[in-house]
Amino acid sequence: MCAVTNDEVRKSPLVSVGIPTYNRPAGLRRTLECITGQTYRNLEIIISDNCSFGPETEAVVRDFIAKDRRIQYYRREENKGSLNNFKFVLENATGEYFMWAAADDEWNKEFIAACVISLKKNPQIGMSFSNIVNIDSFGRIIREYPSFEVFAGISSKDTVIRYLKSPEFFGKANLIYSLYKVDICRKAWNAYPITDDWGSDMCFVLGALARGGLCVDRRVLFKKRLVREMDTPDRMEKIIIKNPYDDSFGFLQSFTYIKNNLKAVQGTPYYWITLAILLGKLPKSFVAFCMSPVYYISRKFSGF
Repeated sequence: MCAVTNDEVRKSPLVSVGIPTYNRPAGLRRTLECITGQTYRNLEIIISDNCSFGPETEAVVRDFIAKDRRIQYYRREENKGSLNNFKFVLENATGEYFMWAAADDEWNKEFIAACVISLKKNPQIGMSFSNIVNIDSFGRIIREYPSFEVFAGISSKDTVIRYLKSPEFFGKANLIYSLYKVDICRKAWNAYPITDDWGSDMCFVLGALARGGLCVDRRVLFKKRLVREMDTPDRMEKIIIKNPYDDSFGFLQSFTYIKNNLKAVQGTPYYWITLAILLGKLPKSFVAFCMSPVYYISRKFSGF
């Protein structure tokens, strides 16, 4: 990409990047390297440190602040939980666009630029993302996903239906790390702020999708890290879902999950569609619940 002048940076929309963090200095360093290295330069980078132990987290941030004035650092006086940290960075965003960045993931240097370009080309759409992969502790790809382009489109009945009918276990929760028009993100948060409930991130994404629609760059520009105890330099295991029933929400979580999705779409035209589709998925969820003991016993004795 050609060099960008300061004048061009000032003319481009401001993007707020919110980084909630807690006791992950090494991961935070990787994240800041990726975000400060983006080709899109007109950023404000808001770091909310949820009262991390020791000086390491702040030391990492101070290293970057010395080189990059776009960074704002807030150290919370007490740990108020990760969800409050997510809320804090959103509340403090002043940009036209906003995204959350977890303190351990990796972004291609073109990620933000690609998302901004998509939104500028599609002004009727409110959130933008790319395709992704999962990586392990050592940065090796351990899982690939079907293209997220299946969810792309303006906010409409068809877009919401495609999202709701898609499997819960095939990656759509990752859309929470999209780039949003900040007003769409705040409207979705006001309708349904993220909670500790299972599937809460998917419910929030539904709320944003129902209000703004989605653009998807078909390139893989985002790598979501999964840190696992099994990860070693000489051993890599890819994630494969073997259970054919494991593509829906858990039956024991079904009431709360359905209730939260309905909260997320309140005030939009998609309340009854959401209810109908999720109730339609309940039988499969119940079958999975009934079959899971049989399935895992069969795994134990068949050796796979």
